[in-house]
Amino acid sequence: MRQEMTREAAEAILELPQRYTKEDVRHAYTELARTYHPDAAAKSHMDPAEAQRLMVEANKANAALKPFFSEQPDRVMERVGGISYGYADVDWRAGAHSNASDSSDFWDFAEDWGAEPAPERVPLSVRSVLLGPVVLRASFIVGFALLWWNVFPLLAHNLGRFLPAGAWTVRDVARLVMAMVYPSYLLVYEALSGHISNFVREILNGAVSWITRNYVDLRPHSASYGCALYKLLREQVYGLLMAPIVLWLAGMCVDAVTPVGKVLFGVAAVALGIDTLAAFVHGGYVNTWTVALAERVEAQYLLMRANLLKRCGKWLG
Repeated sequence: MRQEMTREAAEAILELPQRYTKEDVRHAYTELARTYHPDAAAKSHMDPAEAQRLMVEANKANAALKPFFSEQPDRVMERVGGISYGYADVDWRAGAHSNASDSSDFWDFAEDWGAEPAPERVPLSVRSVLLGPVVLRASFIVGFALLWWNVFPLLAHNLGRFLPAGAWTVRDVARLVMAMVYPSYLLVYEALSGHISNFVREILNGAVSWITRNYVDLRPHSASYGCALYKLLREQVYGLLMAPIVLWLAGMCVDAVTPVGKVLFGVAAVALGIDTLAAFVHGGYVNTWTVALAERVEAQYLLMRANLLKRCGKWLG
């Protein structure tokens, strides 16, 4: 059967992200197939004819995008309307690099890696270990664990620093809550996601690539290349992060000696408090602003990455 669906239409039907991989296409198609399956459609009281029509569209969309990954299963696609780019002889596997040049550069990455090593025999150098994701993430986790050990107020050796000399005030409680929440949050967040160390690693690898003109991408065995700052902005529990600040503003309102100060801190506490409650259900101004900022970051990241690939001679279009 002739395939008439355009790539742009296929990407829209599958609701793919700005950059996507073969796995993203498979996942999106599977979700649609589950939704429009006759049994699922019947349970959701969907019209069978409409479910069949949507399933046909999903099949066409999946078929339209499959050829793009037939020769390059690890390919990262850009949605139509975004930046079109390709990669010249870049291996996404950890420590792997090919077609290296300019070996006279003062850090000499080509000598460290060699030419096109097999993925199961990627050589490890001191540089690849230090810039790689595993050791850097472990270092951040250890650092956040030390911070937690030295700050968390409910530990016996830290409690004395948070006990007030007199009666407890709202600001004393705010200090206690901040010391409990933020170190714990950093430790748990980095242990579960690794986005903080990934952000630092992207900066380091980008700087090294720009200086040496040898493309550096020391990553685990993965075809995806997400912007860590985008994930940092999108994947935070902002309600939890904002709550201690609301408490601190309330304390400042109580302790303010002038009427103007009380009004300013009071209004700020109430406004941020309302937004904090909304943030727990993924609403509110802070969530909206951070989502918009993340989209701007993602767009800027694509441009910066394209310029980096050009500088390193890895740009195909």
